[in-house]
Amino acid sequence: IMPKDTAKPQTLTRKEVLEILAETKDLNDLDIRKANLIKINFADCSLKNVNFSYANLKDANFHNADLRGASLWNANLEGADFTGANLEDADLDYAKLRGAILFKANIRRASLPTELIPRDDIMASVETGVKVGAKRY
Repeated sequence: IMPKDTAKPQTLTRKEVLEILAETKDLNDLDIRKANLIKINFADCSLKNVNFSYANLKDANFHNADLRGASLWNANLEGADFTGANLEDADLDYAKLRGAILFKANIRRASLPTELIPRDDIMASVETGVKVGAKRY
């Protein structure tokens, strides 16, 4: 029999995430895999090392959020706004970034989904605030 504390940590639901956000902006180290987090406001939150793998973060707001070391692996980030966010060392591999805004985000050492979206498109968003994958004429 496995002792309880070594059991896999339970991933949080949308409702639980909203309850935590009502109390604090510190969500470091939480496991929010596969959660439906559409349009949630994470602005100014500390989200260091949060596991957002496979989460649906479509249209979420990450203005000035601290996502250092967070896993956004395979997450849906379409339309998410990362203006001013710190994504240093974050894992965005396989993330759906189309339509996301990365204006002035720190993406140093972040793993980027460059097999899905050209690095130039990601850099253009960081530098100018255009949506990732937006057509430039």
